[in-house]
Amino acid sequence: MKKIKLEWSLFSLTVAVLLGTGLEVSAHTRFETGTVGEGVRVTNNVVIGHPCGANPIIGTSVVFPDGADSTVLVDGQPQGSPLTDFVSNWGDNVRPLLSRAAFDHIQPKQGAAGNVVGFWAAGGPGMPEGMVAYVPFRLNAVNIVPGSCAKSVTFQVSIVDICQITGPGGLQTEGVVELWTHNDLGTIFDSNIDNGPAPLKITRNLTANPLPESCGQGVDVTVKPSAAQINRDMPIVYERKQIWPGKTGKKHSLKLK
Repeated sequence: MKKIKLEWSLFSLTVAVLLGTGLEVSAHTRFETGTVGEGVRVTNNVVIGHPCGANPIIGTSVVFPDGADSTVLVDGQPQGSPLTDFVSNWGDNVRPLLSRAAFDHIQPKQGAAGNVVGFWAAGGPGMPEGMVAYVPFRLNAVNIVPGSCAKSVTFQVSIVDICQITGPGGLQTEGVVELWTHNDLGTIFDSNIDNGPAPLKITRNLTANPLPESCGQGVDVTVKPSAAQINRDMPIVYERKQIWPGKTGKKHSLKLK
C-alpha cells in the first residue's frame, strides 16, 4: 500500500511540474512552454507527441501567424484591427536552433516580408512509435502595446508532422501526416479536428505594463493565420525546390543530402 501511495504521489508531482511549465499533458503536438511572459526571450521546443500510427515521423513543418493578413480575435470575436494595435514588435521573433537530436536538418521559413515565420525539420531515422521528439527554437521578446486592453495575446501556430512523402491529394490519407492546423481556413493543410493548432500565449506584465483604467479586466487576443499564408509558408523548400508536398517518394525518407 505504501508503494502504491508513493508511486501515485510521484505521478501527481510529475503532472504538476508539467502543468507548471506550460506543457499540455496531451498526445497533440504542442510547445514545451505554452505560456510566456511579455518582454522575455525564451528557448522553447515543439514537442511531437506521437507518430502517424505505425509510420514514424520523418519531418515537421511549423508556421506562426505573420500578423500581416492574420485574423485578430478579441475575446473570441473577429476584429478589423491589425495586430499592431496589440503587439508592438511582432515580425522576426522566431529563430530555429541548430540541433540534430531528432532530425538531421532544420531550416527557417521566410515569409513575404523576409521575416522568419516558422521552420521545418526533417531527415534522419525519424521518430518511431513510443517516442517523443523535441524540435528547439528561440522566441525573442514579444511586447504588448501599453495603450491596448490586451491582457494576453495567443498565436495559433500551425504544425504538420510528416510520416510519408505525398502530393497535395494525399494529405488527408490516414498514416501520411498528422495535421495540427485549423479546420476552417479552406487550405489543403486543414485538419478535421477542433483546436488543432498549437497555442503560444503571451501574457501581459501587469506590473511593468499595467492595463489602462478604462480596460477593466482586459481582453484576451487570439491571432489566426490567413489561408494565403498557410498555402505559401507551410510547404518545405530545400535548395530552392519544394520537396513537400511533392511526388510520392520512399516511405521513410525526405531524400535530403
